[in-house]
Amino acid sequence: MKIGVLGSGQLGQMMCLEALPLGYDFYCYSPDKESPCMRVGAFSTVASYDSLSDLKEFLSKVNVLSFEFENIPKATLEFLESESKQTPIYPPPKALLIAQDRFLEKTHFRKLGFRTAEFFHLTKDSSNQKVSIGFPWIIKTLRFGYDGKGQVKIQDESHYKKFLETAFQNGNEEYLIEEVINFQKEISIILTRFQNGEIVCYGAVENEHKDHILDLSIYPARIPTGLNLEAIEMASKLAESIGYIGTIGVEFFLKDNHLYLNEFAPRPHNTGHFTQDCQSFSQFHLHVSAITGNHPPTDVRPKPTLMKNILGNQYEESLKIARTLLKDDRYQLHLYGKKEAKIGRKMGHMNFKGNLEEVNPLFHDL
Repeated sequence: MKIGVLGSGQLGQMMCLEALPLGYDFYCYSPDKESPCMRVGAFSTVASYDSLSDLKEFLSKVNVLSFEFENIPKATLEFLESESKQTPIYPPPKALLIAQDRFLEKTHFRKLGFRTAEFFHLTKDSSNQKVSIGFPWIIKTLRFGYDGKGQVKIQDESHYKKFLETAFQNGNEEYLIEEVINFQKEISIILTRFQNGEIVCYGAVENEHKDHILDLSIYPARIPTGLNLEAIEMASKLAESIGYIGTIGVEFFLKDNHLYLNEFAPRPHNTGHFTQDCQSFSQFHLHVSAITGNHPPTDVRPKPTLMKNILGNQYEESLKIARTLLKDDRYQLHLYGKKEAKIGRKMGHMNFKGNLEEVNPLFHDL
């Protein structure tokens, strides 16, 4: 079987590394001439996401299509929806259409009965309306923001008026105003839904951020059992509601023993990288299994694991620390092979097989 993926970054690389030993050929499609996927043996098509003719040719080469990158143009996703009758596409393109539009995403959560931050769809036409959300706010671009990009914090009415002065230079800009939730913890659920409707879930992961970028993931999350089960149930209901097939990452805020659904990623997720060394199946293995029509494994028993992102900020120093830690076989290093280390760029991650209390303090300096 030939697996095709839109995108060619580190998530595709890790999918490829799971697919090849299982006997699947792996094809990636993106505009990038050098990518993490290419470095591990993926067949690569370098073309624009807007080029429907190139996409159609790419689809003719593969038996199933998936995604490792969700910021695909809307017109392309609509084209893929029409092509899904000939080539199976998992997850369905509509999942990406929802995930990449913050207003559609939050509205969908509310329709399912989930608690979210209060929100308001801000356009040029709605900018004269009163926003009945208490300050402070986060204003986010409606589409294509990640790792804190495309966001601004609004403290009061005067700050908002100043924002509006430059918000609609083209006239068609769209934003989402969100209530700021002072949460105690952020957690995520990584689950895989198979074609027969069965779901495999690891349970909640606890996440810590620095400068809006994920820094550390702790599995299992240090939360009550009841909240863990509630988060799994909510994430499962979400996946079922959009006919999802494959691995999905669902993020929650925890405040006053209540879960607020924040967002979902229609692909394997950064907070699920711990699964590569949790002494069970990885999120990438489960994703490949699901999209290729295999049945879920009968026994998934992950053990406590930590994941630390390695950014381009002090990359050479981080590598020195990582190589010191590798003297202990509980540490595993995963580098993505990116050519240039940039501030805030995810260059790799390191996993630790064990609990937070056991980790070497150097791990936090990566």
